[in-house]
Amino acid sequence: MKGSIRLFTLLLIGGLVFSACQTQRVVTIPNAHAIAGAETLAQTTPVIVSTPPPATPPPVEVRTTEVPADVRTEAFRLDDAEQNADVMNQRYHVVVGSFRNRNNAVGLQQTLNREGNNAVIVVNKQGMFRVLIASYNTQSEARAKMQQVNRRFTDVWLLMQRQ
Repeated sequence: MKGSIRLFTLLLIGGLVFSACQTQRVVTIPNAHAIAGAETLAQTTPVIVSTPPPATPPPVEVRTTEVPADVRTEAFRLDDAEQNADVMNQRYHVVVGSFRNRNNAVGLQQTLNREGNNAVIVVNKQGMFRVLIASYNTQSEARAKMQQVNRRFTDVWLLMQRQ
C-alpha cells in the first residue's frame, strides 16, 4: 500500500513539474493493485501527462503603408495666424497639445515660445488645434525630442501629414 502511495505521489509531482507552460491531458493508468492481479481492472489512478503545444507558424505582419503603428497620420494645415510654413516640409511632428479651443492652443504655444521653442499650431479637418513643439525629417530625431519632453508632456505623440 505504501508503495502505491509513493508511486502515485512521484507520478503526481513529476507530472506537475513537467507540465509547466504546456498543454495537458489526463491519461488513465491502472493502479498497482489492478496490475498485481486484483479482482478488477476498474480501479484506476489518473495521471497528468504533458504534451508540447502544437507548432504554429509565426504571425505575418502585413502593412499597407510605411507608417509605424504608433505614429498618427491626418490631414492638417497651418493655423491662419502661423508664419512658419517650413514646418509643412518636415515629415514627423512632435505634438504636445491638442485642443478644440484655439485660445488654449495659442496659450500653450506662447508658453513654449517664451521658453525658447518654436512651437507651431496646425488644424486638422475635424477642427482640432495641434500644438507642435518641433518637426523633423527623421523619425529618430522626432522620437529623441519626444523622450526629452516626455516628463512634462505625458501625452506627447508623433504626427505625420496624410497625403
